[in-house]
Amino acid sequence: MSTGYNFYILIALFTLLLFAYFFMACIFLLRLASFLKTRRQEKFISKWQDHIFNYLYSTEDPQNLISRIPKSKYKYLFSYLRTFLFNLKGEDLNRLKQLITETSLREYFFNKLDKLSIKNKVEASYFLRYINTEETVNLLVKKLHSSNKLIFRTTVESLAYLNAYEKINLIIDIAKKRKNLTSDSILSIILRFDKSICPILTERLDTEKSAHILLVIITVLWHFKYAEALKKVLSILFFSGDKYLIIESLRYLGEVENLDSVNALRFFLGHSKPEIRVAAIEAVGKIGDTSLEDYIISKMLDPELEVKIAAAKAMYKCSNKSEYRLLGYAKNPSNQIESIIARRIIMEKRILEND
Repeated sequence: MSTGYNFYILIALFTLLLFAYFFMACIFLLRLASFLKTRRQEKFISKWQDHIFNYLYSTEDPQNLISRIPKSKYKYLFSYLRTFLFNLKGEDLNRLKQLITETSLREYFFNKLDKLSIKNKVEASYFLRYINTEETVNLLVKKLHSSNKLIFRTTVESLAYLNAYEKINLIIDIAKKRKNLTSDSILSIILRFDKSICPILTERLDTEKSAHILLVIITVLWHFKYAEALKKVLSILFFSGDKYLIIESLRYLGEVENLDSVNALRFFLGHSKPEIRVAAIEAVGKIGDTSLEDYIISKMLDPELEVKIAAAKAMYKCSNKSEYRLLGYAKNPSNQIESIIARRIIMEKRILEND
């Protein structure tokens, strides 16, 4: 019995030892592969760096340089180019782009986009952003349907770089169906575009049924301070029962700073949910309309602590009257909580002003 038990212990230890050696071997091989890749990259740079810089500051045909670089070395070239494409500006950047747009690399990337390898598709999707043609946009649009998250994100980034804003509705429609994309992920994707998408997103407010997408759209609109969407956002604000949509809509009102929204803000200052009262106070504070300052001052006596703090912040910058009342609270120990809040806000604001 004892001999058999010891035998099994030895087998278990031997198995664990094998696994340990296996993982150590894997780590060694991965580090070796990384080391060799780095060495090959350094070797490529040492050989071709001067040629690339000479090309940048000359009138040499870009195809002459590309023709001299073996295709087997392209992966090191692309890795090297990425850094410069990200950091260069002006004529230097345009000259570097010509290596992609005016050489055989153009067709090379078109072909790679249809390869089976995910790495090839991602690389092609990335570099095609520098080839601003209708053909490029159409090819990239086809890759939006890829099930791979990295291919999808890289493709969207390239479409944004190409300012293909007319594709934004298609991008949102596809993004909605992807289970691996959160609202925050969709927002980060859409914000790759510039303000050109705002009119299209504003129109979508009329038809979009998803509260999550409406939330994303309103966030994008206030990010770009797109005041032209005010009427539609006000409609959502009053007819939506979704707390987060209401808060985001109030944030929009504060960011666009339109006085036509004052009546809406007055209504939501008295909302039953404290988070919504806070959002309304913050919006009033940004707009700075003195017609609502008495409402803001009264919120210092709100039963919820976060509402008191929001009111104190708004009072500090709303007007001389509200700031004076805030100082009054700070000096009045009989209102202990309000006094502590007022003193803290005044101290914080003055520190920031003196920085």
